[in-house]
Amino acid sequence: MFSPLPSLFSRSIYRVLAVVLVFFLLQQYLYFRKSVSVSEGKLQEDARSCDSLKGLEDVFVVLRTGATEAPKKLPVHFTTTLRCVPHYAIYSDYEEDIEGHHIHNALDEVNPEIIATHPDFEYYRRLQVGGREAFTDQELAQWAAAKNTNGGRDSPGWRLDKWKFLPLAEKALLQQPDAKWYIFIESDTYMLWQTLLEWLSHFDSSKPHYLGMQMQIGDVVFAYGGAGFAISNPALKKVVEHRRGNLNFYDDFTSGHWAGDCVLGKALADAGVNLLWSFPTLSGDQPADMDFNTSFGGQDKKPWCYFATSYHHLPPAEYPKFAKFEQNWNQENAFRLRHRDVFRFYVLPRFSSERDEWDNLSDVDQSEVKSIEDCRKTCESQPDCLQFSFSRESCKTSTGLKLGHHIFENAERVKSGWIVDRIKDYTERMDGSCGHKDWVLP
Repeated sequence: MFSPLPSLFSRSIYRVLAVVLVFFLLQQYLYFRKSVSVSEGKLQEDARSCDSLKGLEDVFVVLRTGATEAPKKLPVHFTTTLRCVPHYAIYSDYEEDIEGHHIHNALDEVNPEIIATHPDFEYYRRLQVGGREAFTDQELAQWAAAKNTNGGRDSPGWRLDKWKFLPLAEKALLQQPDAKWYIFIESDTYMLWQTLLEWLSHFDSSKPHYLGMQMQIGDVVFAYGGAGFAISNPALKKVVEHRRGNLNFYDDFTSGHWAGDCVLGKALADAGVNLLWSFPTLSGDQPADMDFNTSFGGQDKKPWCYFATSYHHLPPAEYPKFAKFEQNWNQENAFRLRHRDVFRFYVLPRFSSERDEWDNLSDVDQSEVKSIEDCRKTCESQPDCLQFSFSRESCKTSTGLKLGHHIFENAERVKSGWIVDRIKDYTERMDGSCGHKDWVLP
């Protein structure tokens, strides 16, 4: 008679088999998809790698940033986002040079009385006199840790930011008056220029156009700044001319508001230029945090099926990796990246059965679940559950699929997991919903 093996040994064997099975399933799934290199090797930086970007010379790019974030976030743009762009300007609340690139002051032509007396400009006044050294380490740390609220982010640099949008519209027009398109981005926006140019080719740039990811505050619908937005030359001329005739009104409106992209959206609407709701062509999340099946844009405009033109909230370290991935894709394929391609070939290879110190942004609370093992079982018992997370005896599950991100030191400890053997069915089901969806167009 054979005696049973010790239970500890059995559990170890099962754990090893589980890891092997997860690895095998992922490899089998990826085997049947055309692979695209996500090597972290250097970008091809010679001029030939920019040759395919026909029409980029007709675009003027405005990158908006702030003094406290610029030294950390800007340098990576010089070798990625801005590398092939012939016409661009960077604007901040502080004029300086960073790695040989000039940073302009976006606020130097705001009403001097507002600059001298308005509470929003206290931070600006200190900055102009003393530079970054005007602020203590304690202040900088407090502002960096400020939370987002329903009224925006609670930091003086963020409150000042709303004043930049309308002046930047005028500055962009004056600096590049003959551009066909003006693209406004932030220091954590990633633009896929090849895709953007193909999308813009569907529009007549001699007509007024305002294209962006739709957001709404009160009765104003506007383009979310973080996703990037595009304004045609005639539209920019209309809003600049309209503001010039109503400076006091828009200064008062800006003073009482908290979101500069909304202020610009209102001015455009007042000038007769309405927004084309452009999500998911333009999107407000980074690939790892994005729900590729969200109905934010409507049931018929889920990101999975559409070409990808922008992402937001990318940390600086992610830019070279994603830029290399995009470059490889464009060299190896005659068609542009869709969001589903980004998921399959950039996000999916980083999935695993479970990850420690990781938040995959699961969002449905499950009561009376006391361990990560029980949290997984809860998810597995729900046919449409794809992922779960556990922290402090709190279990969350989700029918969406996100990679999420690492949890940094001093944050709440979270462990996340995915039901890997359901991913293949999920992606095939998503593919079947696409039809002929390509771009968001009028």
